[in-house]
Amino acid sequence: MVRLLTQQGQLIDWNDEKTQPFPDNLVFLDLLNPGRAEELEAEKWLEYQLPTREEMQEIEESSRLYMEKGALYMTAWLPVGLDTPDPDSTAISFVIAPDCLTTVRYADPMAFRVLVDQAKRQCSMPLSSDAVFLLLLELIVARIADALQGVEGDMKKICRDIFTVDPHKAHAAVEKDLSDVVKLLGRRSALVANLRESLLSLSRMLQYFLNNAATWMRGDLASQFRSVMRDIKSLDEYTGQQMQEMTFLLESTLGLINIQQNQIIKIFTVASVLFMPPTLIASIYGMNVGLPSQNQGWAFLFVMFVIVLSAIVPIWFFKRKRLL
Repeated sequence: MVRLLTQQGQLIDWNDEKTQPFPDNLVFLDLLNPGRAEELEAEKWLEYQLPTREEMQEIEESSRLYMEKGALYMTAWLPVGLDTPDPDSTAISFVIAPDCLTTVRYADPMAFRVLVDQAKRQCSMPLSSDAVFLLLLELIVARIADALQGVEGDMKKICRDIFTVDPHKAHAAVEKDLSDVVKLLGRRSALVANLRESLLSLSRMLQYFLNNAATWMRGDLASQFRSVMRDIKSLDEYTGQQMQEMTFLLESTLGLINIQQNQIIKIFTVASVLFMPPTLIASIYGMNVGLPSQNQGWAFLFVMFVIVLSAIVPIWFFKRKRLL
């Protein structure tokens, strides 16, 4: 699918059936899952080639950031599906020249949908390629910030769940099922790692753009680009802090799981010790050998009294030592 945005803010959805050429006043050309015919038509209008899907997956910086025929080729890893249970990241290429910004992508991040919604509502849209690029960066960074705020909310909830002390239940934290907490921390840790990778990719791309587009970039946008750069840097520092918090929470959760397991082992150990003396006495008087006074009428009551007493004494001892 090809989506076009003109200098007047007009949004055009370009279908395969349409054969008329692209309008001359384009400032934004968006290729979503483009077919080969769409790529050829876009390259013919742009007069330079677009990166292929295989080239977008390259990890070398020289393959992600380069200049060709006056256009800047920049590929960044951006988060996608942040509002789903399985968020991921995808490579999106930005090819920007003084007259037009072209994006090649095979996923649909929220930032691009918001840009389309703004164009459909006929909001005031940028009239140059660098202004569209700035708007996309702001939307992407805002989306990442929202995702990080969601992660912070989850961590606060986890902190309350595992560290809240109930005065009426001393072992409230220990008795919780903490396996779900470990799984949630694992998912959020992977999400923050992906977001941090995206921020690093955006930082490199933006720095490359500022270094190479200074000759034709609108002067009034330079300060806004630097503001976006500061936002990216602050969010990157924030992700580092979140990773430290999640490491602490994970270690604390594993510690509580260890305490929980020790409590279970302690219960079984104490129970085995409590039942050992009665079991020993019952075993002795259950043997098929003659024992003193076993034929007396009071022998059964005496044996039962000794068994009960042998159970009560260990209980009293463990209570006194505060082991129960």
